[in-house]
Amino acid sequence: MDGLKRFLLENRQDQFALSLSHKMTSYALGRPLTFGDRAQINQIASELRRTGDGLADLVFLIVKSNLFRQI
Repeated sequence: MDGLKRFLLENRQDQFALSLSHKMTSYALGRPLTFGDRAQINQIASELRRTGDGLADLVFLIVKSNLFRQI
């Protein structure tokens, strides 16, 4: 498990942040995401990586996004 964890942290952190952003945003909106949502999900994931990958940061980024505010 340690090797897998190390591999994911070193090689797949961006992919993990994008996937988590996608799933959490879909949950927050209460609907599946569409192709049109992709640009904003990518922006949320990028900002998440810049802010340090914290879960509280992700929630804040989702709530302040246009996707969430236009429900």
